[in-house]
Amino acid sequence: MSAKLAALVNDLGAGKLREVQEVPAERAHVLIVDDENGPRQALRMLLKEQYDVQMANDVPSALETVERFPVDVIVTDIRMPRLTGVDLLQRVKQIDPDIQVIILTGYGQLETAMKAVEFGAFAYMEKPFDNDLMMRQVQSALVRRRREQERRQLEQLALEANRFDLVGRVVSGLLHDLGTPLSVVGSHLELLLFDPDRSELDKNLNLMHEQVLHCSDIVRSTMNFLRHPSPQQIPMNLNEVVKTCLDVGRPLLRKQHIEASWNLAEDLGTIRGDFILLRQAVLNLITNACQAMQGQAEPQRITIASWNDNGKAYLSVSDTGPGIPPENRHKVFDTFYSTKGKNGTGLGLAVVKNVLRQHNGDIAVVDTPSGRGATFMLRLPIVPAE
Repeated sequence: MSAKLAALVNDLGAGKLREVQEVPAERAHVLIVDDENGPRQALRMLLKEQYDVQMANDVPSALETVERFPVDVIVTDIRMPRLTGVDLLQRVKQIDPDIQVIILTGYGQLETAMKAVEFGAFAYMEKPFDNDLMMRQVQSALVRRRREQERRQLEQLALEANRFDLVGRVVSGLLHDLGTPLSVVGSHLELLLFDPDRSELDKNLNLMHEQVLHCSDIVRSTMNFLRHPSPQQIPMNLNEVVKTCLDVGRPLLRKQHIEASWNLAEDLGTIRGDFILLRQAVLNLITNACQAMQGQAEPQRITIASWNDNGKAYLSVSDTGPGIPPENRHKVFDTFYSTKGKNGTGLGLAVVKNVLRQHNGDIAVVDTPSGRGATFMLRLPIVPAE
């Protein structure tokens, strides 16, 4: 991890996300959406002294404003022609999930407004609203937006820091794996140099050639892992992610004499996601399992299984390490939480949870069948094959 990145991570992580006491000094941007001019103008007059205010009279013009101009908070009426405030809420969250939306509702619309909160609205207010309460709600929404932005920045920093950590492990594995074939080539070269009769010349040359090809395969595999193309969501089979991670993690497994077994369902189904991020998440689970068993007496085993159920693809990674006490299970996915002291960054499992959230999935620690070790189970939605 670079010194600059480490400093950024430490600064943000010292107190988790710092408590926001007030919004930034620059004026925030509020968008008012209402099909009636009177309420629009009344809200504009109330908010214009503290905020930059823009107005829209329907959902399409509001969405156009969000696309073209910075918007921090939207105050929208729930009932409008054709598209409603709830429709606006859902589309805005697809554009920028950090934009906070306050729903204005009239008499008899309370149930719909409460549903809007389930879709991600910051709050709902009944008409006619209290001016002081509206100002407090807008201020609170701005605080929420700032917190969400800081949380996402922290998650991105954790993702990049964890990527550096994984790259270090992969390169370390590369160097470890190159040692064996290079040693074989060196020893046979010595035999040729000190064998004046060259009695087994062809045999030795063929063996050295095989070892050189083996070195090339190791380097090629590692370079493929280190390539980081631009992120994209594509259809894939989760089993292919697992197989790639087992190939990359093989040096670490051999170094610790860990026995790995897997049972991958052939009919797992298709998921949609970023192969690079999902690979990073699964590799984190494998390396975490290796670290948990490091230094312990045998057996050291990792068991990986995949299956599908009720439209979801499941993957479990189990180890025979010391396990995780029930009282700590809810903490292990917190950023910077680590049970490894100075040897742990506290980023690995936090990154896994973040990656799963980006893919509409989740991860949990579950009880192991044997009663020892730890089992992490992740779940991702299956999509129709393209």
